[in-house]
Amino acid sequence: MAQGSKSVAWLNLAFGTLNVVLGALALAAVWAFVSMFSQRTLAPAATLLGLGTGLLARASLPQTRRYGAMLAAVATFAAAYYQQILMAAVRVASTLDLPLLAALRQSGVGLLTLLARLALAGPLLLWILLGAALAVLAAWPFSRRGS
Repeated sequence: MAQGSKSVAWLNLAFGTLNVVLGALALAAVWAFVSMFSQRTLAPAATLLGLGTGLLARASLPQTRRYGAMLAAVATFAAAYYQQILMAAVRVASTLDLPLLAALRQSGVGLLTLLARLALAGPLLLWILLGAALAVLAAWPFSRRGS
């Protein structure tokens, strides 16, 4: 393999990884937005997050099966944690009657991650695990047999 094609392969891998991670975070922000307006956690949306992340990994990283599937599962967990951080900021903002950006600035990363970690328990964690399993299944490019 020539040096130029190796660098292109690494560039494709880096771009695909960035695409999957940022796509998962965008899906989590949409989940947080819908949860904020419905005033519920909407835990089953974690399966949609996993499915979307898995399909994004399958499209962005077609040449790396195991890496894409593993990245989809990890990105699903990270995005769900990010969604809980956003929801913690919404809870702080509503409790203290602050705008959301002011609550994000004044709460700090430590408090928001602690509140998010406390919220990740019970049924929500099971839905996130189901979403991560669905992400792995969706990211895995099954080979076609026959034709």
